[in-house]
Amino acid sequence: MKQISKVIGMSLLAVTFGLTGCGGQESEEVAQKSAKTIKADVVTVTLGTIPLTSVVPGAVVPDQKAQIASRLMGYIKNLDVQVGQEVKRGDLLFSIDSGDIKSQISQANSAYQQALAALTDANLDYNRFTKLYKEDSVSKQQYDKIKLQYSVAQENLASAKSALDQAKSQLNYANVKAPFDGVIVQKMAVAGSLAAPGNPIVVMENLKSLSVQTQVSADLYAVLRNGDSAQVLIDGIKKPFVGTIYTLVSAADPKTRTHTVKLSLPNVNDVNSGTFARVSFKRGERQTMMLPASAIVNRAGIEGVFVVENGRAFFHMVRTGAVMDGMVEVQSGLALGEQIVINNNQEMLNGDIVDSASTEKTVTPAEGA
Repeated sequence: MKQISKVIGMSLLAVTFGLTGCGGQESEEVAQKSAKTIKADVVTVTLGTIPLTSVVPGAVVPDQKAQIASRLMGYIKNLDVQVGQEVKRGDLLFSIDSGDIKSQISQANSAYQQALAALTDANLDYNRFTKLYKEDSVSKQQYDKIKLQYSVAQENLASAKSALDQAKSQLNYANVKAPFDGVIVQKMAVAGSLAAPGNPIVVMENLKSLSVQTQVSADLYAVLRNGDSAQVLIDGIKKPFVGTIYTLVSAADPKTRTHTVKLSLPNVNDVNSGTFARVSFKRGERQTMMLPASAIVNRAGIEGVFVVENGRAFFHMVRTGAVMDGMVEVQSGLALGEQIVINNNQEMLNGDIVDSASTEKTVTPAEGA
């Protein structure tokens, strides 16, 4: 009985495998019959190069920034500018009460008039004693004394004139004007406050000339040079900018051990100082497989490409990496020398016939760079 059961079981198993084999062949035949021919471009997978980059945070800073202070001591008036207001070079920012200055001018002018009168009197005495000395009517000692008084009167007049000019020049500093075109970014006083020399009243920046400042580590600093370019991505702006290094500070920050680097930016609009930025510095290259972005297709959330084998397309799952200039890095899932479809592949299915007789390209390292 056991032998009969074994014979029957083996017979059923053989029948089952036979049916399965027949079904697989039929499915493959059906797939081949339903396959369609698609014209598409095919490329050969080779090595390309992509840059090795270091991304560091930075901030947008103005090339021109000034803390505007008064050279005079006095009460502030006419401080009408507002934060965010654009000003032109020469526009009035604020004024200092000129009452004290005018008083000083008046005193200096009075001293000047006195010195002028004293010089006139000394000049008369000098001329008279010179005539008398020539006639031997006065002694040389008397003449020298009058001559000295005349010289002192001349010096006193020159000193008084200088003091008057200085007092008048102070009046020019009573009206403080913008030194360049820019925007008011901070007010540090209000009208009626007492201004003192060296104490800032307003802060203004030139937002038409901006740079990006960042801190880099010592090893990255060692490979950077003035004139090198880097990609700069600014918050709020989708398109990256190309910045050029123009300042490399060799002295490291004693706390962070980092170096300051500044990059110039092209003319940009609607960017404020202090905006966060990301700077990508190139520090070498590496070889990797690079494919046109059009070669990548998505099937049920899985990225892959169609590889051409014996004229037919077969889907291979791949893992992608960096994307740049229309090229995508493939980290795994492909081998060098394989043929892949780069267009007309969105509706492609396994087993479809690929007509690539018209064009066959090769992805070279130059194209992948």
